[in-house]
Amino acid sequence: MGASAPPFLLERIDGDPLSLEELTSRGAAVVVFAHADCPTSTLALRRLATAGNGGGATLACVAEETPSRAAQLARRTGVRFPVLSEPAPFDTSRAYGIETVPTAVRIEPSGEITGSVVGWDQERYEALLGTALPTGDPMRKPGCGARWTYEAVGGLDELEDMFERGWSDGLPVVPPTPERVEAMLGGADPSLSLGPVPPAHGEATLERVAACAVLAGCRPGYFPVVRAAAEAALEPGFNAHGIAVTTQPVGTILVINGPARETLGINSGMGALGPGTRANMTIGRALRLLLTLTGGALPGGLDRSTLGNPGKIGVCFAENEEASPWEPLHVERGFDPESSTVTLVAADAPQSISEHRSRTPEDLAAALGWAAAAQWSPNWWPMPDTSLYVLCPEHAALFAAAGWSKDQVRSAMFEAVRRPAGELRRGETTAHVHAADDGALVSKWTDPGRIVLVVAGGEAGRFSAVFGPCDGMQAEVITKEIRWST
Repeated sequence: MGASAPPFLLERIDGDPLSLEELTSRGAAVVVFAHADCPTSTLALRRLATAGNGGGATLACVAEETPSRAAQLARRTGVRFPVLSEPAPFDTSRAYGIETVPTAVRIEPSGEITGSVVGWDQERYEALLGTALPTGDPMRKPGCGARWTYEAVGGLDELEDMFERGWSDGLPVVPPTPERVEAMLGGADPSLSLGPVPPAHGEATLERVAACAVLAGCRPGYFPVVRAAAEAALEPGFNAHGIAVTTQPVGTILVINGPARETLGINSGMGALGPGTRANMTIGRALRLLLTLTGGALPGGLDRSTLGNPGKIGVCFAENEEASPWEPLHVERGFDPESSTVTLVAADAPQSISEHRSRTPEDLAAALGWAAAAQWSPNWWPMPDTSLYVLCPEHAALFAAAGWSKDQVRSAMFEAVRRPAGELRRGETTAHVHAADDGALVSKWTDPGRIVLVVAGGEAGRFSAVFGPCDGMQAEVITKEIRWST
């Protein structure tokens, strides 16, 4: 015999209060405990929205929300079965011992509990309901903490609570209160969806994007950049799924161009790749939190990266267009000079390049090119992947003094970095190398276009950097315009 289900009488969002006795008066009921801040709850309710009363079981949802927020959850997920509101102190959830949402409980007319499912597990839900559900990824997904558990110890330490919820990248975060999220949205429709976020396919509503921006410590003014970055990351060509689950150490790099650099104070000068500037540190972090929390790419979970890299926390910087002798990156990629853009590059950790003694553009191009020769793998040549070079102003000025264009710099780097195939047949190498004669010269990249050049950094010091490529992801470089209106 199973345990007896505790009775309840809860407010229904679209009718009179509903009791357990009434819910089970015509047969078994499956009660799903959920709340609006849990993406797995949203996933479960959307899948269950199309389920009939298979196996004689009536569906109902107990939402750990006020009536208005419970109604929003119902609208967002499209459910038509009864949705009951249970605001704090969550007595019903406590009585049922619900520590994780979603949790589904099957209750027979006798009041006996005969089964339960914690989190999302499609096969177990189908068994509990006695009916098939629409198939789709993910088939399984862990849930979130029930609301009453946050208060079980007599009050919240907000920072510790965020860690307990798993709403962190390992650093303290800002609690995404409704007021903060509303301010971040700036009037944008919170229910508007940018699409599912791989690999777990949580829905990137603007509300969730804004919540991640709050968690990361963004100012509301940064939100258009975060939104554009999210749109870029969800482009199929960026391959967010592959980037999320690979054992490679790939991270996401954001390059900002246009007037947004000055408007938001995004650092393009001294220390642009390091700490010290709120916009740089929080915008990149917001995107990573979206991919991690909504997409489920948690380290050690779906994120299987062997080592990871700092780019998995977030790297964002602006191009120093004023110090560059060339067209900015966004203009090179077809945008108007006065537009503001964010460009996403999937890349390995940055490598610093010290080159203080080159006096000709040929020598400097060779030095910069060879700095990337061992990235990804010393013998894996050629690579059909992107190397993002961040050239310091002094290096850019040397090329400018010689009258070199970006294409000339790229071509010189490409031509300089070649090795005989016979020297590359060690360990991990390519089919191209194995098929070539020993003396045939092989380039590091498949073509010069794989080299992306931007200018950033302080005026003094001949230190540039290159973010290494990550092979096999086929991740395209994606640029999106930053839109300031909602």
